[in-house]
Amino acid sequence: MQEILEVSCSPVHDGIWTPAELMGALERAATDHADALNIGHDRMVADFGSLWMLVRSRLELTRLPAADEALTVRTWLRSPTPVMSVRDYDFCADGEVIGSAVHCWVLVNAEARHMIDLRQIPALWELPVHAPERKTRLRRLTLPETMTAAGAVRVTDAEIDDNGHMNNVAYVRRAQEAAPGLFRGLEVVYDRECFRGALLTLERAADADAQYVRGVLESGEESFRMRFFGAEAAQ
Repeated sequence: MQEILEVSCSPVHDGIWTPAELMGALERAATDHADALNIGHDRMVADFGSLWMLVRSRLELTRLPAADEALTVRTWLRSPTPVMSVRDYDFCADGEVIGSAVHCWVLVNAEARHMIDLRQIPALWELPVHAPERKTRLRRLTLPETMTAAGAVRVTDAEIDDNGHMNNVAYVRRAQEAAPGLFRGLEVVYDRECFRGALLTLERAADADAQYVRGVLESGEESFRMRFFGAEAAQ
């Protein structure tokens, strides 16, 4: 059983590490690790009729990796609570730790989408014997009171993942359209699922330290909240 997994990652677009590219690197590492632990998508659906769903994430780097640097994402799991599984990450560039991240996942029924108490199923993994120090902490993500309309987007087939909803990274890519730039930090809360063909209205705001983006469904309900921080000059 692999307790800690290291995955080599490269940016998908133009050699630039945007927030979406960084989130994509985390997603690839999480998928590979889940498969190695036999808790990936196919097994969870087949054995438990359930899906892992990301609800919160935070990442922060001290610097962005250069396009020619070897970036490695290291990931491991904490002991689950009854309602949540927390996954930690480190970003390493050419052997130097340059950042960390944390993801919070819930397990939901694949059909009804209600949360499953993790105590109701067998223990799914063992804790790492020598887990790296946990650096990243989640905090309350509060948006500014005034947000400005920043357009609307329709969810495409290409943005739908194996869970049948908009992929976690696709939200970040869409939000970047409203808050372009390079950032070393990202916080996101996924409030409600967004499905194929849905119309998302984007709203944005900014202060001295960050840019904020919110996605609102046609029902008026909030789909996601996002904060980009640690702005970098263009490379």
